[in-house]
Amino acid sequence: MISALEHLRQIFDALPYPIFAKNGKHQWIYGNAAFEQLIGTDDYIGKDDSAYFPMEQVKVFRTQDRRVFGGEESLNEEEIGEGLFALTRKIPLTLPDGSLGLVAIILATLKSDAATTDRAWISEALRREPAEQKQHLETSWSERHEELQQRLTAVESMHSSTLQIARTDATTGLMNRLGFDAEIEKAILASKESGKPFGVAFIDVDRFKQINDRFGHASGDKVLTVVGRRLNELPDVFAVARWGGDEFALLTELPNIGLEALSQGFEEARQYAFRPVKDGNRRISISGSAGMAVYPDDATDAEELMRYADIALIRAKQSGRGRVLIFDHKLNDAEKRRTRIMRDLPEAIANGEIVPYYQPIICTSKRTVRGVEALARWTHKELGPIDPAELFELAHMAAMASDVDKHLRTVALEQVKPWLDNGLINYLSLNISPQDIVCEDFAEKFLGRLKAMEISPQSICVEILESAIVSDLGLAHANLEQLSAAGVKIALDDYGTEFSNLRALLDLPLDKLKLDQSLVRALGTNNKVGNLLISIMELAKALDVRVVAEGIETRLQSSFITSIGCDLMQGYLFSPPLPYAQMNEWLGEYREKVA
Repeated sequence: MISALEHLRQIFDALPYPIFAKNGKHQWIYGNAAFEQLIGTDDYIGKDDSAYFPMEQVKVFRTQDRRVFGGEESLNEEEIGEGLFALTRKIPLTLPDGSLGLVAIILATLKSDAATTDRAWISEALRREPAEQKQHLETSWSERHEELQQRLTAVESMHSSTLQIARTDATTGLMNRLGFDAEIEKAILASKESGKPFGVAFIDVDRFKQINDRFGHASGDKVLTVVGRRLNELPDVFAVARWGGDEFALLTELPNIGLEALSQGFEEARQYAFRPVKDGNRRISISGSAGMAVYPDDATDAEELMRYADIALIRAKQSGRGRVLIFDHKLNDAEKRRTRIMRDLPEAIANGEIVPYYQPIICTSKRTVRGVEALARWTHKELGPIDPAELFELAHMAAMASDVDKHLRTVALEQVKPWLDNGLINYLSLNISPQDIVCEDFAEKFLGRLKAMEISPQSICVEILESAIVSDLGLAHANLEQLSAAGVKIALDDYGTEFSNLRALLDLPLDKLKLDQSLVRALGTNNKVGNLLISIMELAKALDVRVVAEGIETRLQSSFITSIGCDLMQGYLFSPPLPYAQMNEWLGEYREKVA
């Protein structure tokens, strides 16, 4: 959880009133811009009142402050300058180290000749008869008190309005993070008193950027507003906030219906919130993912509770989007593992722990080895072998996919060069990260590396993902054209699993399509898969590109792929990915076997 001081800082910086905080030694530890403007300096942190006020006034401040340190709130009119008074509310504050302090808001500064007025009242009273003196003073002070109360009411009304604005999201009209933080703290206190649990959920709109890009930001705002309103309409939901971007947070009561029924109800709520949105004459189809954590079963403080809900949301999205997930501590263990992997990734790259394994690519007709693909493998010193798909995913999340690929290319090119030189293979296939393929000077640097190592560009194939070219077709096209012009072969990896951009297939200088292994595995289980593969082969012929089938594990799969005219194959039927020494041995033995 953020510290009490940091939480207050977020609120205070949004308010126009002078605000400050002190520790138990009467030293200032915080002040906002309005406070600095009021006192005319920003050099006050760590100092106390005696640095700026006479001791007579300092004693007054400290007397009031000590009462607040003791747990009392106060509202006082304090003299802070000649003829200048501050109407100040002070509230006890427990600092992050557990010590006592206070926070104060100056609701109004009364700039008047109050002291002169007081003397005039007294002089006037002394000129009157004794019997009238008391009545005169009482009437004067009553009028002054009434005026002060009116001003206080007006200022507190303004304060309430300003605080409401500071806690409200301008786009949707829902509360924002500040408002939600306050609501979840209130919910925790209420739950402690009543013993009733509650849920905190994070919900976001799937692929919201695509909605903005396709329909415009006004339509995107309309989607957020409608989804927020629908979430507010859900039964048992008592607080909804726009957490930021396309993400919402909500608090919900939890009926005692069991986990399965709760999950079903949560899914029905998600479906209700993510019905199509009507925007003018069009309907925008939307979907969303959600994750929930439960107080006090999962966590007993706000920060942990929200972190667990966020973990559940992340895993829901990773599981395919458009679904809900309720947190359990197995998810937390998995998240800790993922965090550990991302944390250790830079060191693993630097220490050479991530190494290339090689899988042969076989000619379908002659069954000879044409090339090898370099694949990243990492055996973590404590966690053991890291699943390649997990490594790929987490490297992207940590923005280190490019670093992994660059390291892998460096090692693979050095190791494979002898195989290329002596004819054991015709080419090396390297995966290129989406970050690299849209990097302006990637092709130039890559070709420069090949030249420095005296490796022919014709003996290299680079594999790119469909998602990379869809994200920035222009830069991808420029890099690939430069590589192709130099002789490097271009393969589109995992074809058939992503959004198939036929325009890209026509425009890009592709040499190969690599069928995703999920299609090969589905052979024999789904009659439509065979027809789809035949159609892809026809498309490949029309585009004059070769096809590589990945994931060949059985002779049946090999026979079918051969029968439809597929050019190349790779998979466990021939060899799993192997480290350099083992692949070097395998290549020699295989050459003798097929000779």
